[in-house]
Amino acid sequence: MPRRTISDLLAQANTTLPDNILQEITAADVRDMIKDVIDTFKPGFGAVGNPLTTLVALGITPVVIPYTQLLAVTAEYTAVIASGTVRRNALGLPTVNDRITFFADVACPDGNEVVFSLYRDGLQVPGGMTVSGRGLGNIAAGSFSILSGTAIVGDPVYEVRAAKISGGADNVELSNVRLILEVIPTLGL
Repeated sequence: MPRRTISDLLAQANTTLPDNILQEITAADVRDMIKDVIDTFKPGFGAVGNPLTTLVALGITPVVIPYTQLLAVTAEYTAVIASGTVRRNALGLPTVNDRITFFADVACPDGNEVVFSLYRDGLQVPGGMTVSGRGLGNIAAGSFSILSGTAIVGDPVYEVRAAKISGGADNVELSNVRLILEVIPTLGL
């Protein structure tokens, strides 16, 4: 059974599970409703990672963070490691919502700032993070979590890009990089 919107589940309950005065509710009705609820709320993930990568001569032009590991992918997501993207597959839902979490350990010259931004379908999404470098041998950890609060129609593609906003173009080392997308049930309004 597929994921459904919350509105669809409520309509299904009203249609297939009436007050039962006439004994019209069957075991199959209850079983199907329970399965639909479980499928709607079951976890769904699209997670990629990279244990260690260097963004060579990173400057003010944003570059896509690369990944080398496919960590977890359910049917709701398609990860393309080579391009650094994760696509949310709507799978028949009218809209989709996601929680997107990114984190990385960052090593770059002391005082240099690196901004990490989420992009959806090539457009920057509000939010993200800025990490201040503490020297090439010292790691500064950073993370952000963004809810795609506006329902998205279709199959949006997400990526994280990095750019330096202070200091010259330098190598920036990233370790323990993770991009995790999680299903948030859709209201269907």
